[in-house]
Amino acid sequence: MLSLLFVPAREPAIGKFDLLLANHIVEVSALDLPPATHVRLRQNMYDVVVIALEDSTLTLSPAEGIRKDVQLNSGEVRVLRSFSVRELANNSAAKARFVVVALKSHGVEPGECGCSGEVERSICGCSERHLPPLWALSIGGATLAGSSLPPGEGFIGANYRDDSLLVSLTRVLLQDQQASGPDAVLTLEPGEVKWLNRGQRQFKNVGPNTARFVTIEF
Repeated sequence: MLSLLFVPAREPAIGKFDLLLANHIVEVSALDLPPATHVRLRQNMYDVVVIALEDSTLTLSPAEGIRKDVQLNSGEVRVLRSFSVRELANNSAAKARFVVVALKSHGVEPGECGCSGEVERSICGCSERHLPPLWALSIGGATLAGSSLPPGEGFIGANYRDDSLLVSLTRVLLQDQQASGPDAVLTLEPGEVKWLNRGQRQFKNVGPNTARFVTIEF
């Protein structure tokens, strides 16, 4: 009878990392967190960029101190400094999915990622305000940006871009106006990523719906 009265509390289940891409600049993983799950942040030796693929609540357990719930809309980003966060958890009733990018060669410098502007305050965790649909922030030798391209719209001008990581938030169908052949069209499903080598790029949305994605340019 006593064994029925004193049931040990259930430990949260473990979430899952899936490696998507790795090179000498980044290590990129998909993170699935069903309700009541948690996961150790295995890449915490590096500064990490967490990108929400859908509206979600992410619980951050720091190395020291009190855990914190962060409300993230789809496409919003948080930068976690190296060794600052021990564990990520989803304590809500809804599944949460993220892309986690470890910055292996472009870490955030001391004094960067502070609280000087609304975009920086949101991304660096100084503010609870949400990001606008279009935003950009340069930190740690990299430029993070959120983009939204309606059907038929493209980036104006042919710009030279450095090495970049593109993370799709929606189904993405982009045509590079500066390329030809099979490499001219980039097709990604939500949550997929693509490494883009430096060079001239001029993307246009040739899909039927608005294309939303996050880029990190190095």
